[in-house]
Parts: sequence; C-alpha cells; structure tokens
Amino acid sequence: MLGDETTNSVRAALARGDLLAAYDEVARGKELGHRGLDYLEVLTLARLGDTERGLRLYETYRLASMGDVDALSLKARLLKDEAFASGLAPNREKLLQACALYAAVYRRTRSSYPAINAATLARIGGRSRLANALAGVVVEQHSSEGRQDYFSLATLAEALVVLGDIDGAAAALSRAVRAPDADVGSRSTTFLQLQRLVSASYDAEELKGLLEPVRPPKVAMFCGNIFVGYPELEARLAADMRQVIVDEKVGFAYGALAAGSDILIAEQLIDAGVELHIVLPFAEADFLTQSVAPSGEEWVRRYAGCKARAASLTLASNMSFVGEQAQFAYGSKVTMGMAMLRARHLNGDSIQLAVVEAEGTGTLSGSDIAAWGAAGGRSAVLRADRLQRPVKPPPPPESVVKRGTYGLMFSDFPGFTGLDERALPIFWEEVMGRAATALERYEDVIRERNTWGDALYVVFEDARSTAAAALDLSEEFGKVDCKALGVPEGTAMRIALHYGTTYFGHDPVSRRTTYYGSEVSRAARIEPVTPSGSVYVTEPFAAVLEMEADHPFTCNYVGKTELAKGYGVYPLYRLRRDPMMTSDDL
Repeated sequence: MLGDETTNSVRAALARGDLLAAYDEVARGKELGHRGLDYLEVLTLARLGDTERGLRLYETYRLASMGDVDALSLKARLLKDEAFASGLAPNREKLLQACALYAAVYRRTRSSYPAINAATLARIGGRSRLANALAGVVVEQHSSEGRQDYFSLATLAEALVVLGDIDGAAAALSRAVRAPDADVGSRSTTFLQLQRLVSASYDAEELKGLLEPVRPPKVAMFCGNIFVGYPELEARLAADMRQVIVDEKVGFAYGALAAGSDILIAEQLIDAGVELHIVLPFAEADFLTQSVAPSGEEWVRRYAGCKARAASLTLASNMSFVGEQAQFAYGSKVTMGMAMLRARHLNGDSIQLAVVEAEGTGTLSGSDIAAWGAAGGRSAVLRADRLQRPVKPPPPPESVVKRGTYGLMFSDFPGFTGLDERALPIFWEEVMGRAATALERYEDVIRERNTWGDALYVVFEDARSTAAAALDLSEEFGKVDCKALGVPEGTAMRIALHYGTTYFGHDPVSRRTTYYGSEVSRAARIEPVTPSGSVYVTEPFAAVLEMEADHPFTCNYVGKTELAKGYGVYPLYRLRRDPMMTSDDL
C-alpha cells in the first residue's frame, strides 16, 4: 500500500508539472524499499531532459522486459529526445531510429500511443507514406473507440495534423483541454510534440495556432517595493494584478514575501489558484525583521497566511542578514533563475510581475526588473504614484571585512589516501599538472586558488566562468592514467560548485588574500557526495546560471542530497555542456 501511495504521489507531481518533486518522491520511495518505481524514475528523467542518464537507467533496470506499451515506448521517447538534443532541427538518423522503434512497439501492442509518435517522427523525417498510414490508423482507432480523455483527443489532433486536417486538429485540441484529465504535465508534453511538428512543416504559420490551447501556464517571478499601504491603494493594485495574472495565464510563481508589493501579489496569486513558491534571501527571522515587521503587525499576519498556503519555502542562503543590500539582490537573482528553470521544465514561458513606485527605477525592485530584462525576460509592471515606505530597523554593525558574491569550486580525488607512496609524484604531475593547465585560460576571472593534498579550491568572478572551468577540468581529469596511479579505471576528480557571498581579506597565517564564510562551507560539503568524474552544483548556482543569456550548459536535477558532516539536505544538479550549443559557444 505504501508503494502505491508513492506511485500516486509521483504521478500527481508529474501531472502538475513539478518534475523536481516527482524525482524526489521516486528517490524517497526507493530509499524506503518501495518497488516498481524504476519506470517512473526514467520517465521523470526524460521529462527533465536528462536523456543520457535516462537511457543508461532504462537498460540497467531492464525496463523493456516489462513488456507493456508504456515501458516499451519509453526507450523510443528517449531516443526521440536524443534526436532533438541539438534543437528543433533533429538528427535525422537518430530520429528515424526512434521512429522505427515506435513503429515496432505499435506492431507488437496495436496501441495508438506508439503509432502517433512513429507517425509524427516519420512526418518530420520526410517519410510521408509511413506517416500518413500510421496517422490514418490512429484516426480509425479513435473513431471506433470514441474515447474522450485528454491523451486520446490530443493523439487524434496530432494524427490530423500529420494528415493535413488543421481545422479538425484544432477542434480535437479544443475538446482535449476541456477534458477532466487535461493536467499541466500532459499539456506540456503535447506542446513540445506540436512545437516539433510546427518547426518541420512548410505551413508552420498555419500550425502555430494549434499551440495556444495546450501552451503550459506561465511561471512568474514576482517582486516590488516595500510599503505600508492603505485600503484604496491596495484595492486598486490588487484588482489590476488579478487581471494581469488572468491575462498572462500564470500557473506558478516564485518570490519573496516582503511587506507591500510581494505580499499583495502573492495574495492575488493564491486566490487565482496559482502554485506559490517562496524564496527568501537569507534567514527567515532576519527577513521578517528587515522586510515585513517594519510595515506593521498586519503585514506579519498576512505573511504567515501566504506562507501557510505556499507549496514550498526555500532559503537562497542560510546565512544571517549582515546589513548588505547585496544579500537581497542575490536572493532576487536566485529566485529569477528558479522561475526560469521551472518554465524550461514545462516547455513554457516565464514572466515577471512587479509593483513599483512610478519613480522607482533606482530601487532594488527597479534593479530586479532590469536584471530580468537583461536575461531576456518580459515584465508586467504596475506603477503607483507614491508609496509610503516603512521606517527600517537599524542594520547590524557593518563588518570591516569586505564581502562579495562569487563562484566557488571544490574538487578532490576519490581514493587519494590509499595511493601508494610511489604513485604520489605521478598524481602530482598527472592530476594537479592537468588542473594547472586547464585553469590557465581563466586567469582573468580567478580570485583565489589553493590546494592541499588532492583537494583543489578555486574562487571565480562569476557562475559562467566557474561552470566552464569545472567542465574543462573534468575533461582533463578524464585523461588521467589510472593504471599508473594504481586506481580503478574511470576514477576521476569529483567537482562541486556553488555561487554565494563570501568574506575576503588578509589571512594572517598564509599572508595572502583568502575567501571564507558559511557559503564556502556549504560548497565544501557538496564535494564529498559528488560521484567520481561528475560536476555537481547547488540550486542557487543552477538558478544564477539560468539567468545567463545563451549559456552553453545544462543542469540536470539529481535530487535532494544529504551533504557531508551533517550539513543538511539540499537539492543538487549535475552540470554538463548543452548539446544544443555549438563548439563556438563553448
């Protein structure tokens, strides 16, 4: 029964488009010994875009032996995603390989699901006769069965698109989205399928209208000025924001809960049925003191009301408030990136919702709007003529030690302590020598570097450079002569990355500048739980990287992981190069 509950929980998370929660539920269920989750794990990885790992686990779990249409089709789906890994223009050889496997599954099961996938891939791959034949079979099956569930109607629509009946497809999609089981996850899958068909069609403009009915809800990042407020002002802003939420079809939202704009927007989102995720820049108690309580007890009560109805609460940083505005800016940047990541998982769009004073461009919220725009995002901004600001409490005493926000890297070599003494000079040349060579190209963005034994600690100016250097290092470490070192073949350095705020100043012992603080400690605790040869990054790192326009990387979720030395449980991602980018981008 407990296994059934976990299965239902995973499927519910997939239905609402919360792929990270789905993966976490799978991992939790497996830890508890629940069986039958292998298929759902690989399906979740496929929807998350981790095709490489999905294919590997598909074979490891021997899912084909299950024999049912879903398990048999899952490998074809992974091959299809692999074919489209470089964008909407697919690798034709891989695409036809996926098409052939779908067709074989159809012949074995006579199910319309593999049939329509084979038909669409045949259409995209230029095999019109096969595409029309399979699409015709799907239409006939639907006519005889008359099923009115979402997937049956969406499958019919795709078949009609292949056959050139655009009006019929539009009518089928219209009925599909009104079906009781037309959930976000299903629409997201159909949307991606239709996008691929549209991109491969000569009549693309005519087909684009089919995307709107199944387009996933938008993911919003919300922000705005803190204010005390009064009923007339709040009523007007609330009404305007409610209309924006409806017009923009917002389904998910990420933001802090400062008094004034944040809470007002959050309340409208909750009332509209939007899934709310709270992201605070630092420790909650300090946030309440700095950003909620100064506006009055009523705002503290409203904060608690929003928190109680939120789907999650995340701290961008566990640290206390030390009196720096940069801490708020860091939290905003992480929040924006988290919203963009969620939109990517849904194959959908993101938008920023903001309330600011008419002349508020010089405020933190004004900076947030500018940062969102610089990342290619679109904003819906409500402006108020004048807002009454609260009297802020005095900040903590300012430290004389400087602080900054940087990319942090820790790396070590598994099994180093077991190396034979005679292998140590080889290690120094083979591993640390390669590290030095790889890091040379990043001289201009490295703030500090240090080694002790097999460990490597490097501080970079920004997340993008940190990611690039880490993958360069990982590739270099993959060339290490394991036989000469006396370690199992494939043993390689493990690398952990984080992006956070650190102190930096003169180290009286080493007599040079050093970087330290709680965020450095967090980064150090990730490296011991990183697999050999992998690069793991924190959620803040993945989020900040997502804010970089056209970055040539992708972050695949690996789940909530217990860090070393009892440091806590944190969501981690695996960093790799994005196959959609060319070598010039890298």
